[in-house]
Amino acid sequence: MQIQDTKPLLEARNLSVTFGEQTVLHSVNLQLGPDEVLGIVGETGAGKSVLARALIGLLPGKGQVSGGTVQVAGRDLSQMSAEELRKLRGGQVSLIGTDAKSLLDPVRPVGVQVADVLRAHKNISPAAARAEAIALFSKVGIVDPEKRAEAYPHQLSGGMAQRVIIAMALVAEPRVILADDATLGLDATIQVQVLDLLVARCREAGMGAIIITHDLGIVARYCDRVSIMRDGHIVEEGATAAFLHHPTTEYGAELLAAARARPAPMTRSDLQPDIGRATPLLEVVNLVKHFPTPSGHVVKAVDDVSFAIPKGETLALVGESGSGKTTVGQCLVRLLGSDSGRVLFNGDDVLTLPDKAFRPMRRNIQMVFQEPYVALNPRWTVERLISEPLALDPTASTSATRRARVLEMLDLVRLPSRLADVFPHELTAGEQKRVGMARALATRPDFVVFDEPTTALDIRVRAQIIDLVRDLQREMQLATLFITHDLNSVRSLAHNVAVMRHGKIVEIGETERIFAHPQHDYTRMLLGAELPIERFAA
Repeated sequence: MQIQDTKPLLEARNLSVTFGEQTVLHSVNLQLGPDEVLGIVGETGAGKSVLARALIGLLPGKGQVSGGTVQVAGRDLSQMSAEELRKLRGGQVSLIGTDAKSLLDPVRPVGVQVADVLRAHKNISPAAARAEAIALFSKVGIVDPEKRAEAYPHQLSGGMAQRVIIAMALVAEPRVILADDATLGLDATIQVQVLDLLVARCREAGMGAIIITHDLGIVARYCDRVSIMRDGHIVEEGATAAFLHHPTTEYGAELLAAARARPAPMTRSDLQPDIGRATPLLEVVNLVKHFPTPSGHVVKAVDDVSFAIPKGETLALVGESGSGKTTVGQCLVRLLGSDSGRVLFNGDDVLTLPDKAFRPMRRNIQMVFQEPYVALNPRWTVERLISEPLALDPTASTSATRRARVLEMLDLVRLPSRLADVFPHELTAGEQKRVGMARALATRPDFVVFDEPTTALDIRVRAQIIDLVRDLQREMQLATLFITHDLNSVRSLAHNVAVMRHGKIVEIGETERIFAHPQHDYTRMLLGAELPIERFAA
């Protein structure tokens, strides 16, 4: 898109950012015009999120602009007062970040929080602000928006909380949207719905949007131009269509190749010949988990769910955010109590076992959590994090055997031994995911729940994690429940797929059959909402 004859809504000129003595952005230049969508793509650590925060003067910690300028609607941010900057943020420019629950006040209903943002920028009554907030909740795909407005952040799924943040950014009708992996925690259908809404708002109101993402399918569908970032530099920039057909740099070509790669489907030939399938290792029968709300409404998070997983096989559980997938996983490992139903592990119902009887079994039933940084104690080193579950393992009773097991687990998940002595904040997102896996696998379990293991990872790291999970399953013959929004990963990791909606499984079957011949309308809708790059570029 040509914007030379139009005054930019936002412009960065030779923008550099430092943290202490380290420069993390190097002379970055970009422009965003009205009615334009710019995509910014790069691997973890490229500087994308730092750039987004520098554009609104919200650098964290010791970060500071060490060179260059940022202008919004012709005004230099460095010349604005603190009050002017406060009005700018959320009013003219809104940032939609990731990790939604950390961005929300944990002690106030989410509807009140969104209404407060609106009242800070418009002179309207509390009742009118609440009504607008609820209307926007509906537009960003929040089911039963009036009830959800009364909920607190901890009562929402990760995807639902992300939709609240998106509503908060849109509610004051800003001129510029900075969407930093804004749809990261959302399923494919809601991702398309939210991005369609964002882009439509830009087109209708002459707004501009910067979409920061790991997903080149999103860039291909929505963005007029794309900037490729690496190590704090913009290494390639141009029209999206031109980039998809003829990238001008080797790095851009590598990203495109990784996005187009499709690993071989998981087949039962991957199983060892002595693995029997007659008796399931894990069998879930009529599982039910409901949550009452303060208003008296009951959320049927898990509503009569049944499935079975033989040893050495993977069942993928897919569906919308808030459909109950993570709740199922937490019930299986007894992090949540169930209202009714049975969970049979090697024939024993783990739901009815007393805590004393279940404790020895816990080493065989583990979970890798969706948000590893939240699940990892920030005060503990990687060695202590991985060794803690070994208290359940009588074969690792000495410090020497625990240290040896930690190093073995780091090697198993392809991490160097030197990371045993670092803290979680010193790891990349991909390394945190691997530490979470090492922690879960330390007790050598027979069954593992993987909750969104590929979420929040860049293209190349996501492929590495997929390969790692495949290798682990083959080497350890794990039975696994693979909870995910990433439908591209399902074909590479799962033998069977269960599609979940509103707490129920609406379709279940072998992976290739589900993808080739889906029977349920909702399954067809999920598959149709994928954004493979091949759909937009030959």
